[in-house]
Amino acid sequence: MPTRTQSKRPPIDLAEELERAVERNEFGLEYQPIIDLGSGAIAAVEALLRWRHPLMGTIAPAEYLPLAEKTGHIVPIGERVLDAATRQLRTWHLGFARMQDLKVNVNISPRQLTDPGLLEHITTVLQRSDLDPSSLTLELGTGCSEHPEPIVALADLGVGLALEDFGQGSSLDDVREMPLTAVKLVPTFATLAAGNDDDVAFAESVLALCRARGLSTVGKGVETREQARRLAVLGCDMAQGYLYSKPLGSEGIGTLLARGRVTAPAGAR
Repeated sequence: MPTRTQSKRPPIDLAEELERAVERNEFGLEYQPIIDLGSGAIAAVEALLRWRHPLMGTIAPAEYLPLAEKTGHIVPIGERVLDAATRQLRTWHLGFARMQDLKVNVNISPRQLTDPGLLEHITTVLQRSDLDPSSLTLELGTGCSEHPEPIVALADLGVGLALEDFGQGSSLDDVREMPLTAVKLVPTFATLAAGNDDDVAFAESVLALCRARGLSTVGKGVETREQARRLAVLGCDMAQGYLYSKPLGSEGIGTLLARGRVTAPAGAR
């Protein structure tokens, strides 16, 4: 399917198309595995939103998510993501006896946090899929820390809360003050972990703070064996990136789950 940059069709009004896309439910999900660095097992999958426009092809999230946040369309889109991701997780739990501890990560935006129906909707989708709240981790991006009350309410519900892209738009204060269960490190962190002495010392200090607070850590954007090795040596718990797998549809993830673990492909650095 052509991407938007490949399309030769005349420009369209993205705001109007976004509204129509919500009505026509043009959004789908892909999933990327999150790997336990100690065992190689798949610990979780992150649900990634995809907009496949009938004429423009796949539209990059960076093009429409800020608009969806501004217009409020992110709320109904986010509700559908939560519903689909939890249903799919339940399907995997039922289909793979060894994967009962598998979790799903879903991104939550500041606008979604201000929606008064968010807590009720999450409770409903978890009950509908017969999932323990701890099976769901909500990834909190830039700006979410400005809404502490709904974050505390979500923590009280029992879902996991992961600070997204630590090192880019978030701070050590967020780690100290928010009721988190995990921290996802900005992709450049994997490079820092394999860098010079100063870079490594910084990486060590961040990971030590997370361990002291009982938080799981995930290194994002891992593309080489050396990055994964250095993250493991420094004490990072999990890794996510193209070294292990690109984002896949539910069937592709099912194939990985049948194996139980993911290893870096032969020839990877």
